[in-house]
Amino acid sequence: MDRLMNALSRLDWTCVETAERQSRTALDELCRPGPLRDLLAGVLTDERLLGLSERHSWGDRLVLWDDPVNQWRIRLHRFEDRADEPHSHRWPFHTLVLHGSYHHALYGPERWVRSVMENGGSLPRPSVVRTEGAGSSYAIDDEMVHYVKTEADTFSVIVQGPRLKERALRIRDGAVVWQEGRASQSEGQTRSVLTTSDRVEEIAELAHRVGLLDSSRL
Repeated sequence: MDRLMNALSRLDWTCVETAERQSRTALDELCRPGPLRDLLAGVLTDERLLGLSERHSWGDRLVLWDDPVNQWRIRLHRFEDRADEPHSHRWPFHTLVLHGSYHHALYGPERWVRSVMENGGSLPRPSVVRTEGAGSSYAIDDEMVHYVKTEADTFSVIVQGPRLKERALRIRDGAVVWQEGRASQSEGQTRSVLTTSDRVEEIAELAHRVGLLDSSRL
């Protein structure tokens, strides 16, 4: 596993297509049933990883690996059946869908979407609409505004690149709002989304049930 993590720590995020190509082999290996179970088990034995993991209305976000020196993470997402708001991110990322599927729309760069809406326009029509199923892999940069509508118990794994900005755009009720990271939140807001070790074990059981893990025991 050290070999794979070393490779991911050296990804070139200045070109997301290059980062995706370089990381896909490592992700394919890490997401085999045995290694993925080991990574999930690590969340239970590392209080810092558990403390970074969250449960939201849209689903679960578990931090499987965190490298604060090189500023990248591996995260496992489990989604509910719901639609998210169009949004950008504070960092580039590469994602691999492991199970289930979701409707995915790409609108364009954050600056352009913001300019259109703040000058009296509505959200532009998406330039790309597609279904991301198991095995789908894509990378987007921190400027891309996108939208997802997920099926229940869809799982994906994400390699999150370095944070490049302090806030990201979100479209809510037809207006531009800004979303910042945990550092800007109150202690109450942070605590409200923290997950538990029991929930990590429940996710492991779900992942085992759909064939992603070789055992539900962590």
